[in-house]
Amino acid sequence: MDKVYRRDVLWRAWVSVRANNGAPGIDRTTLAEIEEYGILRLLDELAVELRDGRYRPLPARRVLIPKPGLRGDWRPLSIPSVRDRIVQAAVKIVFEPVFEADMLACSFGFRPRRSAHDALQVLMDEHGRGRRWVVETDIADYFSAIPHQKLVRAIEERICDQSLLKLLRQVLRAGVIEEGQVRREVTGSPQVPIC
Repeated sequence: MDKVYRRDVLWRAWVSVRANNGAPGIDRTTLAEIEEYGILRLLDELAVELRDGRYRPLPARRVLIPKPGLRGDWRPLSIPSVRDRIVQAAVKIVFEPVFEADMLACSFGFRPRRSAHDALQVLMDEHGRGRRWVVETDIADYFSAIPHQKLVRAIEERICDQSLLKLLRQVLRAGVIEEGQVRREVTGSPQVPIC
């Protein structure tokens, strides 16, 4: 856990969150307001809360966005507060090297320094080698169907820091605000940044 609240890790997390230019969460705090408040001040406060075990994530704000290419079909999007996104990004920074070591070279989704362009290049290379078949799959509602208990158990196989696992459970249990009500779900994972 001590890596998550290091200033350099929290700073990298902030840079990542800032680059996304995302919308505010349920607290309605914008990126500009965070900058006005003082980024280092906020990061220091988060570091103390994380170190002392006092950090508590807020429920995410749930909005529906249209699914690309599917008229009339909507996808739920959970928008955490900016401070929660910073913490989640810091956890991702700590988790990523551990899990990246297990990834296959043919895997491109949600990976650092890998893009759809890289995947396309592999397809073109394989086509050049005479391979002519491509199988496209899509697991419907994949991220919203991940059971929290199984996810945490799988992560526990590689991460043994109990305070970090406790933080992960808190993030997963924070729930969402939907139509003014907090819903705490036992399945579903944010697509980014942690899981």
